[in-house]
Formats: sequence, C-alpha cells, structure tokens
Amino acid sequence: MAGTNGKGSTCAILESVLRAAGWRTGLFTSPHLTSVRERIRVASRPIPEAVFGRLFGRAVKADLKKELNFFELLTLVGFLHFVESRAEVVVLETGLGGRLDATNVVPVPLVSVISSLDRDHVQYLGSTLASIAAEKAGIIKEGVPVVCPVLPASAMKPIRAAAAARGSPLVVVSAFPRVTGTDWRRNIQTLRSADGASWKLRILGSRQPRNAALARAALGQLSPRFQVSERAWERGLAGVRWPCRFDVRRAAGKTVIIDGAHNVEAMEQFAATFRASPWSSGRTRFILGMLRDKDVAGMLRPLAPWLAEVTVCRPASPRALDPMDLARKVRACAPGAKVTVEHSVCQALRAWRAGRSPRIAVVCGSFYLAGEASDALRRRHG
Repeated sequence: MAGTNGKGSTCAILESVLRAAGWRTGLFTSPHLTSVRERIRVASRPIPEAVFGRLFGRAVKADLKKELNFFELLTLVGFLHFVESRAEVVVLETGLGGRLDATNVVPVPLVSVISSLDRDHVQYLGSTLASIAAEKAGIIKEGVPVVCPVLPASAMKPIRAAAAARGSPLVVVSAFPRVTGTDWRRNIQTLRSADGASWKLRILGSRQPRNAALARAALGQLSPRFQVSERAWERGLAGVRWPCRFDVRRAAGKTVIIDGAHNVEAMEQFAATFRASPWSSGRTRFILGMLRDKDVAGMLRPLAPWLAEVTVCRPASPRALDPMDLARKVRACAPGAKVTVEHSVCQALRAWRAGRSPRIAVVCGSFYLAGEASDALRRRHG
C-alpha cells in the first residue's frame, strides 16, 4: 500500500476485515504514535517487547556491512515476526514512496493499492505529481492487480503506464459510499453504498469513505482463497481501531480532538471534517506542532477560520519546527489570533484544562504531536 495520505487507514480497514473473516493477520505500518512496536502487529496485537528486542538484535547482527537504516531494520523485524507468528495474510504500508521502499521486496503480492497522491517528501520523490506517482507506481508488480482512486491526469498517466508495462489489471475506484450519519462522540460514521448497503465505520474523517471503498475494491481482487463474506466486511468496518485520525476524546469534562494531519492534503481533509462537526462554530483552542520540512503555511491555511486561540509547541522530533517560528507563521496566517507558546504538548494540554479556557481543543500538525497527546491523555486516565 502506497500513497501520500490515507494508506494507514486503508491498511487498518483491510486488516480488520481480513481478521474478521478468520485469517491470522499481519500488519506493518508507519509511523508509530507512542511505541515503535505499534508498527508490527499480528492479529492486531503489537509485537511483544521481548520478541522485538530479540528480532531487532538478529536483524542488526545480519546487517554485516551496517548498510540498513532504521526503517529497513524494522521492516526486516516485521517480516521475521510474521513468519514466526505464522501470519496467513499480511498488509504492508510503505514508509516513503514505493519504488525504493524497504517493503517493496515482496515479488508477488496479492494486490497493490495506491491510496492518494499529493506533494509531500518532495526532496525524495520529486516536486510534481507525475514524478511522485511514478515513485508510488513502483509497487506495481508483474500481473498483480493494482487499485487506486481517480487521480489527476498527470498522476494517472505514469500509473496507467506502469500497469500496462507489467500486465497488471488496473482498477480505478470512482464511486465512494456517502455518509448518512455521524456519532461524533463515539467516533462512528454510518456509510451507505451505491447499492443501498449500510455500514458502520469506527473511524471519523471526510476521507474515510474513500479509504473504505479502496479497501473493498482491493478485497475484490484477492484470490478465491482470501475472499471475505459481507458479514466479515461489516464486522471489520465496525471493529477497526485507528487512533489519532479525527479522534474525539474526553479530558477533565472537556473535549479534545487529536488528528495526525501532517501535510497540506491531510490538513484540508481535517478542516473539511471539522467544519462538518458540531464543534466548528464554538470557541476552540488549537494546539499545533509541525515539522520544519513541511509546507507549514499551506497546512495552516485550511485552519485559518478557526485560529483565534492557538498554543504552539515542539513535537518530539529532531525535525521539529521551532515553536517561535511556528508562532510567527500562525500570526501571519491569522493576524487576530491569540498565540501562546508551551514547551510540550503535555504542558499545552495542562494549560488548556485549567481555568476558563475553551471546552474544545484540537491537537494536530504532526503524528509525533498526536502520539504525545494521546499518550498524555492515556496516562492521565490510566
């Protein structure tokens, strides 16, 4: 599974449905939120700490020339764990791009999926949609079906070319289920397909119906051995867990929304969801932290209508944007905003919970920030 956004959610839906169908599943995703072990799961359970340590040591020992980077070592650990745990079907998410990604070593996958395309990681993938699409299309394998949504013509061209060159059937998904109801506080939305079927999906977000449609199309391309029933599909959608994607939590009698939106496309999708939510018309404290190699101004632009009260802080990453720089960018985007600076998201949440602050807070801008916020809330209520 490759793509700029949505690939993690689509992978989570696929894994949940396959598990509901009775298969012993493996799932490899990135990045993690609070523990690196989250990236490697069997039957939805993160790799145990002792097993992770043993297999990581084995991977390092096997790297005789010390040529593998951290992600490549993690990929090796994941494959070793899937073999040892006898996973029957594995869902793999690429880390970056596709063509040169460590996960792209499987010679004959069951199906390949490209979830979306936008300009991100341009220093590695190129600055045009065509160049980015060509890198993502590197996951297409000889004769293996590939699924993608309708994309801009400049992106579709290299994908179609790669599929044709490798004799791979291309399934372009253009019809997505519509949302007929949303339980915002329980993180559930009700979807209705074109043929009238109704499903409960336990992930909020305006992009999630599209991700569900991609997952359904991918399942339809699997061999007869891995066919899933309609009942398994429904149970898988209703039971999927994928935190920090418009994730509504309660904290000290208030509401906090955590979202890992970390690039322009993801922030636009977050803004669309927030606009439709019951909280968009009230006072909201935005707690923001971003990475310096992102299009920060482009990410702030969709949030501008709500940036009245903002706290900026530093995500736990060496690539973090200095909070003072982020504060200046927020003021440039929303000149009337009241902007404060905190050292960490934990301190920002603590300040929000105290006093007469708004009853709604939004934490977004980075998966690192989202993971820290999620962990802070879990420890407070654990």
